[in-house]
Amino acid sequence: MSGAQDGAARALEHVRALAGEIGPRGSCTAAEERAAAYAADQMRGLGLQGVAVEPFRGSPSTYRPYALAFATALLAALLALLLPGEGLALAAAALLSGLGAWGMLRETDLAGNWLRRLLPAGQSRNAVGIVPPAGEVRRRAVLCAHLDTHRTPIFYSSPAWQRLFSLLVGAAFASMAAGALLYALGAALGWSWVRWPGLAAAAVQLVALALCLHADRTPFSPGANDNASGVGVALALAARLGDEPLAHTEVWLALTGCEETGAAGMAAFLDAHGEVLGQEDLIVVLDQVGIGHLVTLTADGLILKHPTHPRALEAARAAHSALPGLALSEKTGIAYTDALVATRRGLPALTVVALPRGGVEAHWHQVSDRPEHVELPALADACAFAWQILKQLDGDA
Repeated sequence: MSGAQDGAARALEHVRALAGEIGPRGSCTAAEERAAAYAADQMRGLGLQGVAVEPFRGSPSTYRPYALAFATALLAALLALLLPGEGLALAAAALLSGLGAWGMLRETDLAGNWLRRLLPAGQSRNAVGIVPPAGEVRRRAVLCAHLDTHRTPIFYSSPAWQRLFSLLVGAAFASMAAGALLYALGAALGWSWVRWPGLAAAAVQLVALALCLHADRTPFSPGANDNASGVGVALALAARLGDEPLAHTEVWLALTGCEETGAAGMAAFLDAHGEVLGQEDLIVVLDQVGIGHLVTLTADGLILKHPTHPRALEAARAAHSALPGLALSEKTGIAYTDALVATRRGLPALTVVALPRGGVEAHWHQVSDRPEHVELPALADACAFAWQILKQLDGDA
């Protein structure tokens, strides 16, 4: 595992540069731009081909779309109470609640929606480069890791808060969907009493709106584990590929912006380059691989869970079989990663994360996510696992 250990040392240097020197890298910020420039400079120094910083339009905020959805649903409850005429008032409330629920569902699924169209976008960037194989290109692999970091709201501050927040996400969506149904039935059947359960739903939406407004005013995380660790491993693997090129597999690096605010960077990368990728190729997303033991995700998404492509899971399981000493498990993701964009387009994409061992803090979306907490053994495991996946993909070419 000396190659993996050397890779871990290189990866940790990148973690220190990104999280320690550049620091918090919010989506569409100047710091995110500096991170993209740093990544591109590193790729050029390693001799990668086609290195470019590719601009795109993305969202500067994770929470504004959801805040708009909740505010729309709250307006529905207000109209149901105050507008004269039960039919008209309840029909308007049903429409607004339905718009809120639909917008939230589409937003969590990384799909186009009316919320995004009404909110301002910002400038973000991907850093992209290519490691050519020694021979002709028969396969392609993409190593993807996001450059940007999340804000640090209170609901990520402890496991208990995280569990409560997960419940609130589902409850907020359910409150809008149920409200739309109730108001529609009330308008059709003359049930004026549906205003009152609508108020109970509005209470959930009000809490959700308050948390969104709070979150959007918190500082950005330094993002050592999430996700300078993934970027560091990707760059370390690029360095190893320079010394040990694959025979017939071209490896792309896609270091993305705006993952934390809707994975717009991955969408932009696939819009620009996805035509060269097929069912025999593989996208490997490295996200939070600096603390704990490795995990591959069997499904991805915040509300709707999209199963990981079978070919991607087969590649992960084969690599694990070839590394019997590597601690690795599978689980369903609790949120989304860049892989979801590819999965929804039918492309094989695998997310590799790491989960802390018992009693160890992950520092997920916290101001404490600093380089001193990143573990060399975790980075080495990520390097070894991703390298094995690349070697196996190349052996099948």
